[in-house]
Amino acid sequence: MMTPNSPITESCQCPKAKEVDEREGEVGTSVICRDCLLEVATTQKPNVAEQTAVEQAVLPNGRAIYIAFKDSPWFSKASGECLNDYSIKTAILIWRKKNPSVRHLVREYGIAALVTSLKGLLDEEIFSSTDAARRRFLDLFSEEEVPRSEAGHGTMAELQSAKQGQADDGKCNPSDNTADGPGINRRQSTRLSRHHQKSDDLTFLPIRPRQRLMSQLQLILEHACFSFGQREMQKELDDWDWSCAEAVQLDTWIDLFKQNKTLENEENAGSLSNLFSSVARIQDIATHRLSVAVVEVNELLSSAEEFLQLLNIPIYRDAVKPLRQHIEEVLLTANRNVASVYKEVDRKSGEIEAQRERLKRQEEEVEWYRKENLNNIRDSIEHDIFAAMAKAKESLPDIGLADIR
Repeated sequence: MMTPNSPITESCQCPKAKEVDEREGEVGTSVICRDCLLEVATTQKPNVAEQTAVEQAVLPNGRAIYIAFKDSPWFSKASGECLNDYSIKTAILIWRKKNPSVRHLVREYGIAALVTSLKGLLDEEIFSSTDAARRRFLDLFSEEEVPRSEAGHGTMAELQSAKQGQADDGKCNPSDNTADGPGINRRQSTRLSRHHQKSDDLTFLPIRPRQRLMSQLQLILEHACFSFGQREMQKELDDWDWSCAEAVQLDTWIDLFKQNKTLENEENAGSLSNLFSSVARIQDIATHRLSVAVVEVNELLSSAEEFLQLLNIPIYRDAVKPLRQHIEEVLLTANRNVASVYKEVDRKSGEIEAQRERLKRQEEEVEWYRKENLNNIRDSIEHDIFAAMAKAKESLPDIGLADIR
């Protein structure tokens, strides 16, 4: 039986691999062997355009990832430190066979992208903590499960929990702490492997660009909402004495749009609640300094652009669209660079480990040399002393000196 921590090979080696149902695969993708659950390359010729599109695709939506894997027994009991890339990949392959949603995500994004997204969610403890899942995916939980204050913010208990979650992200320069966090004995962290590094990992967006970006997005969205209000709701603005964009915060606009259904139509009725929750999270992150995973940044930017498209305020939409595109490119490049760094770290760590083993063997040889030669010296001392004593006995045979044996 395959377990999430079992080592796996890159592809299926089963003799019956050719019998895998090719209908599960798409052009240029991989399918899964029904016996060993490893990938089997399809024999179909890939479409170059489709393959290029897949390579350039952004990481999958975190909400879809959570829905697909929230019932997985491996992820609900584990954290990012417990599962490495191989074990996460194994769990995906196993869970894919049981869950059509996972199969769809693998086909659309590929296993490598899912591994990256899952690592971010695991580091946030999304699968093992209901509170963390509520904060990230508010719309998936009922109102009774998520009490909110009149201002539209989370409860104090939620905010305290959120502060706990961003403990490692509270400094602009995390390099002041050890790789495993403050208070950890350095001797307990001798390996340079990526799985033992926490505070300098780029799973979360660094605090300064995160705070500036979310604050800027909040300001843009508040001005766009006010422009929409001037165009469509001038009477309400006058009644409430909202004379400028700074008079109303973003989550107040969201609550207003939810109540009067101003932006709702037949096409978006089912998805509008998710969009509102994602847009409101931008203010929550900016206000409460919440950590945000790198994979979530693209979701928030896409939600902001979609929201501005819904408001139909071109000047703000045209400003956010290139911002989103540029940041997506920045994060995609950063993700590749991080992978390259960790690959080099793993290579050098392997060399260091091999050198450590060689030094250990040399130490054992030196210790053996020390003991062997000291024992020889002891034997030599004993032999020479006994020889001298024997000569003394021969010189004085009549005084009863003991025999030397």
